[in-house]
Amino acid sequence: MEYEVFDRVLVLKGNFEALSSGVDGGRRAVNNILNIQVPHNFSHDDPKSYVEGMAASMTLEGGYVALLTAVEMKHVRILSDACVTVFVTAGLTNPSSFGTINIIVISSETLSEGAIAGTIITATEAKTRALIDKGLQFTGTTSDAIVVAYDGTGEGEPILYSGPATPFGRRVAKLVRLGVKEALKAHYGSDDVNKWSL
Repeated sequence: MEYEVFDRVLVLKGNFEALSSGVDGGRRAVNNILNIQVPHNFSHDDPKSYVEGMAASMTLEGGYVALLTAVEMKHVRILSDACVTVFVTAGLTNPSSFGTINIIVISSETLSEGAIAGTIITATEAKTRALIDKGLQFTGTTSDAIVVAYDGTGEGEPILYSGPATPFGRRVAKLVRLGVKEALKAHYGSDDVNKWSL
């Protein structure tokens, strides 16, 4: 896997098997995972067309899945532990805007279908725990999204389970919980919730 930020887009490149809840999401093989910054007043009636336009402007090779957020990509937080890497952008605003917590979980080891799905639960629980840690009384925003993927050839025995009691799940939970808090601090410029614009 390789990644870099092009202006307003975080691009992960590899040979991914991915499950996404983002724009035109679902389960498929892709070569690119995108986290795209949109304007704060973004109200595009067709986000799929918007993403397609952004992807075309970047001349990507291969397919992609994409997430949208108003958070600047300079505030993305990237954390790794053994076979797991997470990418988090986080903003908390009113439900009508794109104040969004986007989480991308990448495994360098093959995941079973159950483990891919289970990782969504583990990551979501960790996101919620991070918000509770900060004293917030909600579990996320109305536009939160996630991508779970593994990058590789599919060789070797897959990880079968990804709940928080498993070694893989513990890594995901730890990284997401910390990543959400770090991403919120980066976006708001402070660790003090009272100074955040919610």
